Amino acid sequence: MNEQLKKQKKPSKIGEARSPYKSYTEYLDEDSQKVPSLLLEEHFEYLGSDDLSMERYTSEEFFRKEAECMWTRVWQFACRVEDIPNVGDSLVYDILDWSFVLVRSSKDKISAYYNSCLHRGRKLRTHRTSTPDIKCPFHGYCWNLDGTLKHTPADWDFPHVKEEEWKLPEVRVEIWEGFVFINMNDKAPSLENYLDPLPEHHKRWNLGDCKKVIHVSRVVPGNWKTTMEAFMESFHASEIHPQIRPFTTDENARYDIYGDHMNRNIALTGKPSPHSEEVTEQEILDTIFYGSGRVENEDKVLVPEGEEARKVAARVMRENLTAVNGHDFSDKSDAEMLDALVYNVFPNFSPWGGFPNNLIYRFRPNGTRVDSSIMEVIFLERNNKNPQSEQKYEPLPIKYLKEDQSWADAEELGGLGLIFDQDMSNIPEVESGMRTSKKGKVTLANYQESRLRHFHQTIDKYIAKGPLKP
Repeated sequence: MNEQLKKQKKPSKIGEARSPYKSYTEYLDEDSQKVPSLLLEEHFEYLGSDDLSMERYTSEEFFRKEAECMWTRVWQFACRVEDIPNVGDSLVYDILDWSFVLVRSSKDKISAYYNSCLHRGRKLRTHRTSTPDIKCPFHGYCWNLDGTLKHTPADWDFPHVKEEEWKLPEVRVEIWEGFVFINMNDKAPSLENYLDPLPEHHKRWNLGDCKKVIHVSRVVPGNWKTTMEAFMESFHASEIHPQIRPFTTDENARYDIYGDHMNRNIALTGKPSPHSEEVTEQEILDTIFYGSGRVENEDKVLVPEGEEARKVAARVMRENLTAVNGHDFSDKSDAEMLDALVYNVFPNFSPWGGFPNNLIYRFRPNGTRVDSSIMEVIFLERNNKNPQSEQKYEPLPIKYLKEDQSWADAEELGGLGLIFDQDMSNIPEVESGMRTSKKGKVTLANYQESRLRHFHQTIDKYIAKGPLKP
């Protein structure tokens, strides 16, 4: 253990305690570049210490309340604009029993419709496609891309169908930084207000100037919250991911909470965990690059005498990214080049901050099963400024992994596949343990698991509103 990182701290009031080790914010004082204020700012709120009932994860009744009261009211990330770039392109987004068709209805507009034919209810779409209209495969009822009725088969037999009344029911659509969101609640606040302050935080990283280059989906044998919460704190890293101890902080990571819908976990890369064995600066750099798959280069990068691995790693990342996409990263902070800046938007959207290929998580229930979920991993790559490297972007197909497959089977994830598989090995045992627990309650840390508590308190606020009225 790195005792040299430990320092004495005065006893705090309940909810104010922090790790006795050097904090993330203190490390930022040593950055080689100017750190943006949005990273320097700590924004924590003590949310209590009460236990949570395990029925929140295992109960069919609680799952139903989430469906009726929460999922019907929240903004949900459905796709990226580059998924459906041309007029007529469409894809399907499913959540619980609901299904929606998202379609590029005109050059500058994306529309979303309930995925159900107004004739016999058959799903209009089951997969990504590109057509000039929306035609039901059952009997041939057909709609224009703007949702207006285009064709009634055997119209002599449907005198009671009025064209002006048979527009496909829409769901609200709004876009932020290339992410297309839907909301079933017509009275919900705007997406911009819902996301606040995420747009202000992410303005610097400009994810709208990116394209999707990796999208992997996997079914996970656990409640959607159990799966998502495995990625909401760094506390577990020392036990579940021991191989990253030499270069990643865990117990001394930072947690910030904003309003009802946003929180973040920031973990530093380039310094050892407080629970790591003693390591040299060269050993730290080796594990950052060659142990994590961040750099593919036969020429080993060395840490010059008297320098720190973190600063060297950030410098190499700046140089490599500039060479790849032509953007200038020379004044970007070490934190923005290396650290895990993990934002969460309620209920299930996690866009990382920073400048290298941005990682995005999305978590959903698997259909209507309380004990099964879908986890998706997406990477965005910054658009290339080198004119000679420009190529037409082709929409990226999703790589679907089955429940019995490992994340490592998705070779495009590189070293992250192992990390995710370590998390997956834990989730079924958490689920099983909760179902056999005599205690029947979850006890959360006041600080390191504050994002989980924040998340559950927001769920409760939606459930308290009751089911959304049609």
